[in-house]
Amino acid sequence: MSDPEAAETAEERALERRAPDLMTIPRLLGGALNDLRTIAEGMAVLPQLLAALNGIQGRVDSLDDEVKRMRAAVEGMGGDVGELRDGIERLEPQLEDVTRVAHPLRRLGERRRGRGDAPVLEPEPEE
Repeated sequence: MSDPEAAETAEERALERRAPDLMTIPRLLGGALNDLRTIAEGMAVLPQLLAALNGIQGRVDSLDDEVKRMRAAVEGMGGDVGELRDGIERLEPQLEDVTRVAHPLRRLGERRRGRGDAPVLEPEPEE
C-alpha cells in the first residue's frame, strides 16, 4: 500500500465515522426534543420560585428592622442592668441571713405538723 492510498483510506474511515446513520437521526432528534422539554419545564417553575423568594425577602427585611429595634432597646437597657446587678450584690448578704434564720423555723413547722399540733399558716403563693 502506498502512502497516498493509506491517506485516502484514513479519510474515508473518518468520513464514515462522522456521517450519522440515517437510522440514528430520529433518535438524536428525539433526545434533543426531550432535552428542550426538560429545559422548558424548568423555566416554567422560575416565576413561581421568584414569587416565593420575593416573599421570603420581604419577611427577612421586616425581621431585620425588628432586630435593629430590639438591639437598640437592649443597648439602652445596658446601664439599667448594671444597676440591677449592683443592687442584687448588695442584697445577697442579707438574703443569706434571712435563709439562715428561716431554715430552723421551717424545721420547727415540719415537727409541729408531724405531731398534729395547731396548723401552721403557710404563705399564700404569689400570682
